[in-house]
Amino acid sequence: MSLLDPITVLQALPVMGKAVGLKVDEDKPEIMDYLNKYRLLLYTMYEQFKLFDNVFHCLEITRFKQNCVDKCDNHYSGFTLPNDVLSVEAVWDYGKPLTLHSRWRESHSGVGIAGCKRVHAVEMAETFPTERDIRKCTALKIFTEREEDAGKCVHIEILNAQGRPQTLVFKLISDGWAVSSVVVKKILSVSLPSDRLGAVTLAQRGDGYELSRYPPWESIPNYRRFKVADNCCNGTILVQGVKRFSKIYHDHDIVEVGNDLIIEAAGNYFKFGDNTVDGNEINRSDKDLGKMSALLNGLISRHRGGAIQDGPVPIRTIRRKALPGYRK
Repeated sequence: MSLLDPITVLQALPVMGKAVGLKVDEDKPEIMDYLNKYRLLLYTMYEQFKLFDNVFHCLEITRFKQNCVDKCDNHYSGFTLPNDVLSVEAVWDYGKPLTLHSRWRESHSGVGIAGCKRVHAVEMAETFPTERDIRKCTALKIFTEREEDAGKCVHIEILNAQGRPQTLVFKLISDGWAVSSVVVKKILSVSLPSDRLGAVTLAQRGDGYELSRYPPWESIPNYRRFKVADNCCNGTILVQGVKRFSKIYHDHDIVEVGNDLIIEAAGNYFKFGDNTVDGNEINRSDKDLGKMSALLNGLISRHRGGAIQDGPVPIRTIRRKALPGYRK
């Protein structure tokens, strides 16, 4: 589930403000902090409520470079999770589900396909600072969408053409691309200014091939990738992901769970539980958290209606006959 009776920030502010004892016209920034804290609490309780797990993307299968392989065929097929997706719930190839495996699977058993009867998607152990790899040794350039971000600096750790680590510093400009003449072999990390107002785009300098577009809330890009079988995918796949948390700021932004009673219970939980060692206040805070959870469970049940929720696949125990002379 993703949205449960959603409302705008403008509608949620007075509800949260009343619960924490603040006034919207005087304490709006502080109430916004509580709204984001409330949303983060819902995102963090994923194991309990399974919220925000229906983000869908149709992704192209991409060729990525395999580290420490000098042969001509030094690539693998896979996809990078978009920056609004934290993890993968399911992957489909032409409507057929792929079997998802953790990074442990490949390191111990390989991708493991047999005549394309079972296609696997395996999470890579490494994380990456860009959505796409550089195609060749190349210089880089960066473009910013907002002129207010001009003068802010982007730091990029790279391996240069000689394979030595180096830090590139790009000062953003408002009317074009900030460029570097240093030839890059690999991008190790990207650090973006946290006070940006707009997105920035990182690309190869020569041909303009885009490597990533970073939204304003992203400061340290850290993308996850999945490897898929080379000969079994049809060019694109459908990925169902778990939504990544990002803060909201504007009056028209959406609060995903907008039930007044749930917001109020969360506000009371913060009001009595934050920065206190008083036993009575801690007990009151725990009760409000329990109330919030109960209300949220009820709201989820209403949205699901009569749909049957499948549980985990039962594990069947196989009993074997013991050999004579051995204990069962």
